[in-house]
Amino acid sequence: MGSFEVSETARLDHCMEAFLARPGACKLYYCIDDFTDPWREPPTVLFVHGLAESGEAWRAWVPHFARQYRVVRVDVRGFGRSTPMPAEYNWTMHALLDDFVALIHHLGCERVHLIGAKSGGSMALKLAADYPQLVQTLVGVTPPVVGPQAASGWLTDIEQHGMLDWARHTMQGRLGSKVPQAEVDWWVNNIQSKTAVSTMQGYLRWVPGLDIRADVERIACPTLIFTTTGSGLRTVDSVMGWQSKIRNSKLIVLESDAWHAAGALPDQCAKAALEFIGRQR
Repeated sequence: MGSFEVSETARLDHCMEAFLARPGACKLYYCIDDFTDPWREPPTVLFVHGLAESGEAWRAWVPHFARQYRVVRVDVRGFGRSTPMPAEYNWTMHALLDDFVALIHHLGCERVHLIGAKSGGSMALKLAADYPQLVQTLVGVTPPVVGPQAASGWLTDIEQHGMLDWARHTMQGRLGSKVPQAEVDWWVNNIQSKTAVSTMQGYLRWVPGLDIRADVERIACPTLIFTTTGSGLRTVDSVMGWQSKIRNSKLIVLESDAWHAAGALPDQCAKAALEFIGRQR
């Protein structure tokens, strides 16, 4: 699993930012928000973001969770404040999961409530399948089980025009037609465009080959999946095709044309996820 060396950048009673050293000179950034009663030992919720994002993508979810849970938001390797990956880096699901397992152990958790969105949801699904002893409940918000074939086109656009131009042309599809332009601009300028091009070069060569359809059938923990009705990326029936094979799972279908429901509908999703996790406790 590599080193557990930690460098803390800031600490308050209720908030902490830190880096966890990982193999290959990678430092994994994470932050903790904990507004629970200080005399309690709260359960932990680990949030995993999607492509070209950071833990900041979960900003609107934190107030819903942080009064009852220790909220941990990790920047996936290569993204956010974690170390950028070189273009030739050999991306594997195994390495990504190893990072999360190391972080869970470092946090001193026996098990976590795991929440992932988009490709972070794919990672969360695979983590729950491969490490059932670490995951108490699982929430996947519009997670793909097969890698996007559009990734090769995205890679060409990014290499020719840069991250900011790519983010401007794809963000509206993520958030859908109902969000204001100011919100789209915030995601473009503060999150999507901040990813290193070298990270995207390696990641987008790897992700089209992702296929975890057989893995999800091994998920044993209580699972909640969100999908939307009109995103254009996948149909409700196609999601039900694999979600129904998770034996202890529930599907929530949101009326929306966004394919990033965690970002476009954070309050609605967070409240439903909070209720679901609470029932399992």
